[in-house]
Amino acid sequence: MGQFAQANGQATQATLPSNLFPMLFERLRLDDRLVVLDMGQATPSTVQFFNQFKCRLSFVDLYSADFVVNPKEEASHEELVAQFQVAINLPIGSRIDICLFWDFFTYLDGPALKAFIEALDPYVDSATRAHSLGILNARNGLPYCQYGIHGVDSLRQTAQVGSQLPIYPHSQRDLNNLLDYFEVDKSRLMPDGRVEYFLCENRNKRAKPNAYF
Repeated sequence: MGQFAQANGQATQATLPSNLFPMLFERLRLDDRLVVLDMGQATPSTVQFFNQFKCRLSFVDLYSADFVVNPKEEASHEELVAQFQVAINLPIGSRIDICLFWDFFTYLDGPALKAFIEALDPYVDSATRAHSLGILNARNGLPYCQYGIHGVDSLRQTAQVGSQLPIYPHSQRDLNNLLDYFEVDKSRLMPDGRVEYFLCENRNKRAKPNAYF
């Protein structure tokens, strides 16, 4: 694991090796125009990395969305789906090739995660690949970071300041239920207790009702 670099006595950046991140690029046709959806803030390293591809790179900072930061307990599933749809705001007909979820799932409880995945559904097909980070239980803790790409097999994490949102650990079994048409294809336990996931669409799951709730 990379150590946070020190600046003015405080931790700022670290490089995070990844065994699963390269899988996002294994089946890509590099001559085609890629559609990449990043759920965090735009980072120079991520923009620089994707400059080598012909792609549309969209940053959707859902971490800062008001309905995520200040969730309303009375919000219905339909209301949450509509809020996520507005926030994602991709052009009609777009199909995502790569989705970078980072650790966003961990800041959503079960109902919110189901609503988010439903809102994303129109933009996902059998070619979509995704990467995510998470924790299996709250005892491990979750570093409060902003993420970007360092290289094809490594991520860059930058320590955030301020108050961290509540976290909701999800087991791999729970994720597979909550993610509906997405499925955890590969997972890896990292040295600090976090887990990284490689996700892809499972057409068989699309045809079956989700009975998690």
